[in-house]
Amino acid sequence: MATRDLSGPAPAYEPDVLVVGGGPAGVAAAIGAARTGARVQLVEQHGFLGGTAIASSVLTYCGFFDRSHSQVVAGVGQLFLDELARAERYRTHVTQESGNKVVLLDAETTKRALDALVCDHGVPLALHTTLTAAEVRDGLIREVEVSHLGHRERIRAAGFVDATGDGVLLAAVGAARVVRPPQERQASTLVMRFGGVHGDASLSADAMREAVITYRSRQNVDLPRDHGAMVRLPITGEVMVLAADHHADVLTVEGHTRAEIDSRRAAAHYLSALREGMPGWECSFLVATGPALGVRETRHMAGKYQLTGEDVATGRRQPDHTVARGGWPMEDHSQPGVTSHRGIRSDSWYDIPYGTIESSHHENLWAAGRLVDADAMAYSSVRVMGTAFATGHAAGVAAALYAGGNSALCTDVQHELRAQGALL
Repeated sequence: MATRDLSGPAPAYEPDVLVVGGGPAGVAAAIGAARTGARVQLVEQHGFLGGTAIASSVLTYCGFFDRSHSQVVAGVGQLFLDELARAERYRTHVTQESGNKVVLLDAETTKRALDALVCDHGVPLALHTTLTAAEVRDGLIREVEVSHLGHRERIRAAGFVDATGDGVLLAAVGAARVVRPPQERQASTLVMRFGGVHGDASLSADAMREAVITYRSRQNVDLPRDHGAMVRLPITGEVMVLAADHHADVLTVEGHTRAEIDSRRAAAHYLSALREGMPGWECSFLVATGPALGVRETRHMAGKYQLTGEDVATGRRQPDHTVARGGWPMEDHSQPGVTSHRGIRSDSWYDIPYGTIESSHHENLWAAGRLVDADAMAYSSVRVMGTAFATGHAAGVAAALYAGGNSALCTDVQHELRAQGALL
């Protein structure tokens, strides 16, 4: 994908702000921008909002709380939690691995809640729509081309937010970006959902480890991870298991395809291992995988500030520069088969500076969620979806202020974020 001349008939729609990607970062960006009074368009490649949580069945939002269980993300994120509460589906869970509190999700409730938030804020939504090209003139993004089932149209805007997770807009406009070597990236994981697991069955990491090691030795199969997160989901009672890891380069067609196929093969082996080796799992069955691989890391935007592991570990506060808070520990999946955790000082939170979401290359481009500028260690914390609500909210507000001809300085973005209930 490359920048190209999109000359021709005038675009069908000209919002002030275009947001590409409808996960938590994109939804928050679109709503944050709309709440400033801007006209906003939200484009999403799937037929639903929710991003990886829905497309890959990662049915937990990590990052809403720090390890002391204090809430660190509000604003648009709080609007989503309120929707869950109204539907009587707001549930939290404390993880065995880190001791942090996460928000458990039901997929259908999450889709409806996000639909409602976007529609209630009057944001035009284009589902099943993919970015195919972009035009840049004089250092500014002018318009993009999108495709829906083979039909192409152009969208012109003043401000742009990339919330695609994989930096699709960044790549299209040639924005400065960072791509770490595949072996240094956070692993991708194919989420497995199991049914038929007895209500008092063990969900402990130690029990899973023993079952997988025994099975792996007996069957002589390669399962790099011998244990992973196991969480019983609300409503369905299914058990979500994150263990089928893969370190292929998903930025290549070959790598991404191989990872999907190999991970589904691994899921079948995990089912056998758990049925044979864990009490209460004897009648379990695989409800679904993914359906898509849960990708943790591909591209990053090169911003005006790079968040560092030291910023995270020390809980560094930067009140003059912050636009969001991060409270999730550094959860490193870069080593095959191993997850390591490093906490934040005082079990608290750190500030995420405005520069992490500002493009260093294009004046009217912001990025959020998995695309924020962060070194490898900081990224293992800031990437999570609860935090993406906060960085997306900030990116949307900044793009809207810029598009409205107002100052998009950090102080102005902070002022608007606080007015919209964000925690800074």
